Amino acid sequence: MLVDERRHRIAEWVLAREAVTVAELSEGFGVSPVTIRIDLEVLEEQGMLKRNRGGAVATRVMRFAPAFQEKTSVHLQAKEAIAKRALDLIVDGDRVIIDSGSTALLFARELRSREVMVLVNSVYTLNELVGAPHIELITLGGSLYEPGMSFVGPLAEAALDKTHVDKVFLGVNGVSSKGISVNNVQEAGVKAKMIGAADQVIVLADASKIGVDSFAFLASLSHVHVLVTDSGIASRNLEQLRESGVEVLVA
Repeated sequence: MLVDERRHRIAEWVLAREAVTVAELSEGFGVSPVTIRIDLEVLEEQGMLKRNRGGAVATRVMRFAPAFQEKTSVHLQAKEAIAKRALDLIVDGDRVIIDSGSTALLFARELRSREVMVLVNSVYTLNELVGAPHIELITLGGSLYEPGMSFVGPLAEAALDKTHVDKVFLGVNGVSSKGISVNNVQEAGVKAKMIGAADQVIVLADASKIGVDSFAFLASLSHVHVLVTDSGIASRNLEQLRESGVEVLVA
C-alpha cells in the first residue's frame, strides 16, 4: 500500500470510529508505531484529525464530513477512470439518479453529451449539467447539507418515494461483505431512498473504500447490482464481492 493511500485509509478509520490508538493502526496497517505516528502528524497538519496521547480523534469538522473539495482531489486519477468506465452503463433514453459525491461529479462531467433524464441532489452536479444540450435535468428539494452541498431530509426523501428510475449511480464511503455504508446519517436517508427508487443500483467507489465499514449502514450487497472501482482493488476483495453476486467492473 502506498503512503498516500495508507494515510487516506487512516483518516477514514478515524472518521468512522471517532477515536483510534497507535497500536490499533499499527496492527491494522502492518506498519510500525513510529510510521503511524508520522502519518498522524502529517494528517493533523492537513486538518484531517487531532492527535492525542496514544492515538488520534476525529476533529469536529472531520466528524461531520470531509470537505468536498478535499475529497475530490484524493485518488483523482482512479475516480476519473471510474467515471469513464461507468459511462459504458448508460443507454440513451435512460432515467438516472446521480448521487452527491466527488466520483459522481466526475461521472456527471462524462455524461454531458448523452441523451438522458437526470435527477440530482448535489449543487455541484446540478451546476455541472446545466446547459447540457440533451439532458433533462431534475433536482430534489430539501434541506441543504452544506459539507456535501447536497439536498437531504424529509422533503428530499418524500420526492424520491414518488420517483422511479432505471439506474442510480451511488457514492459511498465503504463497501464490505456487510454491505455499503457512508460517513454520516444526514445523507444516509436520501441515499437509501435512491436505492429504493432504482431498478439497478450502481456503486461508484475507488479501491480505498473497498473493505471499509463506515458509520451509517445503507444496504446489504444483495441490493447492489454493479460496483465500478479501480485497479487498486485487492484481489481478495474482488473475489469476495464477485462471490456475493455483485458485478464488479474494474476501470
